[in-house]
Amino acid sequence: MTDQYQDLYQSYRWLVPDNFNIADYCCHRWATNPQEVRQQAAIFFEDQVGQLTMYSYRQLSERVNKLANGLVRMGVQPQDRIIITLQHSADSAVAMLAAFTVGAIAVPLTAGLSSYQYAPRVIDSQAKVAIIDKHTLAPFMASLDNQTLVKQIIGVDTEDDRMIALETLLARQPSQFTALNTPADSPAIMVYPQPEPATEPLDRKIKNDIPFDPELKATILTHRSLIGALPGFVASQDWFPRKKDIFWSSYDWNSGEGLINSLLPVLYFGHSIVGCPTGRTIPRLFTLLEHYQITNILTTAEELERIRDFDEPLPDFELAIRCIAIPDHEKTESLKNWVKEEFGASLNGVYSEVGFIYLAGDSAKKWPDRENSMGHVFPGRRYSIIDDEGMPVANGTKGVLAVAAIDYHGHDDPGLATQYWQQAQIHEIETVDGWYSTGIAAYQDKDGYIFRV
Repeated sequence: MTDQYQDLYQSYRWLVPDNFNIADYCCHRWATNPQEVRQQAAIFFEDQVGQLTMYSYRQLSERVNKLANGLVRMGVQPQDRIIITLQHSADSAVAMLAAFTVGAIAVPLTAGLSSYQYAPRVIDSQAKVAIIDKHTLAPFMASLDNQTLVKQIIGVDTEDDRMIALETLLARQPSQFTALNTPADSPAIMVYPQPEPATEPLDRKIKNDIPFDPELKATILTHRSLIGALPGFVASQDWFPRKKDIFWSSYDWNSGEGLINSLLPVLYFGHSIVGCPTGRTIPRLFTLLEHYQITNILTTAEELERIRDFDEPLPDFELAIRCIAIPDHEKTESLKNWVKEEFGASLNGVYSEVGFIYLAGDSAKKWPDRENSMGHVFPGRRYSIIDDEGMPVANGTKGVLAVAAIDYHGHDDPGLATQYWQQAQIHEIETVDGWYSTGIAAYQDKDGYIFRV
């Protein structure tokens, strides 16, 4: 393999339009495409019992538009926050895309939070509308008190007179809606940190004793953040998409990793993504991988180890996997070799935190990896290893990995979060002499590979 990294890195240019709406580019444009893509499956989702929900791009757009119309009729305005807390499902994608369509800010919260974990996030976000389901209903409703602003709630697969059922709402709405022509740098997503598992009962009623966390804040991702994710996504998935590529991720689409690292990039390219709840048995997981002929995967080393440790006999599955990506710090030579032997696929490590989307990693198709490294910083990002004063350090010298807001060609880096939300206000993220620190202690070797220390 020819090492193409330097050519790719030096030649890459960001092309970010002034106006860019995630929902338009990930959904609605494909639904109106005169080619066969509008009939192509956008989402396959199998629930715990194997029941399938499938939306073509046309069907997905219609469902999203109906919910968008419903949100507008509920009084949602551009830049209003909408809490979306659903168990991993196809409707997670629908809810996110509907929020983007009307220009609102999606606030995804994963299922499994307690009322005392919901409450400070609900209060801080100042959201007036929430979309919940039967799995999140009890703890979410218990979190509401006179400090929260939520006045209208949409319930998915649940009957409760305190909220409007999603299907009832959709049945009243037209399937046409023109997505708001949002500025590319307008906020689209607010991601709060995932808390530790709750120790208190999930549905304990709030009684004016909400734990105040002065440090709680949400990273703001703009619509153009999706554009910022694309170079690293494409590279770490060995130049996704090829014609028949189909994607699966073990990450919940209601999480930052599942949303910006997998769901949205796949839909941006007009391909199909497959979803299922976590914890699927290995035989059922292999059946899913074979049935949909999944080619590309974003997962964790833990999930791969679960497969590797499964010692019961399996039928001969005809799989199509060609590339798997996992967090860079979880990648080992042993795991890479096993993936190659077991699936005939490459294993790429990737560093992608919410504020630094697809910053660094491997791309087995375009450049060699280096054992124990984070890989290369992906094209489009201007980076350095800096000291405490923000000064770049020499190769081999320990410092902190940092990113600049402006690339080498004078363009804004769309994959970098520069703002956060806290106590109902947008704040600028502090820099060190113009550098945004990842907080990762690291050094760079003479060939540009980054190593954690």
